[in-house]
Amino acid sequence: MQKLIMIAGEAWTGKSTCSEILYKEFTNSAWLDGDDVWRVNPFTVKDSRLRNSDCNMAYVLNNYLESGFEYVFFSSIVLCNLEIREKILSLISAKSFEIYFFTLIASKQVLRGRAIERDSNRSPQFHLLEESLKQDSIFIDTSRKTPEEVASEIKSIV
Repeated sequence: MQKLIMIAGEAWTGKSTCSEILYKEFTNSAWLDGDDVWRVNPFTVKDSRLRNSDCNMAYVLNNYLESGFEYVFFSSIVLCNLEIREKILSLISAKSFEIYFFTLIASKQVLRGRAIERDSNRSPQFHLLEESLKQDSIFIDTSRKTPEEVASEIKSIV
């Protein structure tokens, strides 16, 4: 059975990095990073204009599933929002696939360090950190793990 592996988490938790590692390790796989569908400035999940992008994400995921990819990876910060996640899933018409939902988390201190290192952002805003902790999900704390270790943990579950 096909698998849709959804990877959520606040910025700087390692979603894209881990998804890229997994996508390369699994044959017959496809990967959609939410950032590939929209890049806007400023970004806020509550921007109603981005809800059209949710439709685009569902469309791409549906195409990957209907094309017969055995593993479909989807990483996005917007998956931290239950309403958005449910909307995307509701728009997928492909049948008979399993869903794995992971949420990557890290301490605010670790996230601040990564924000400075990666984006020179000395004042990161954690818009979805609290919301992501309320999800029905498999949580993986990335604070003290390499991306390869996190990917290996996800792979062992999938």
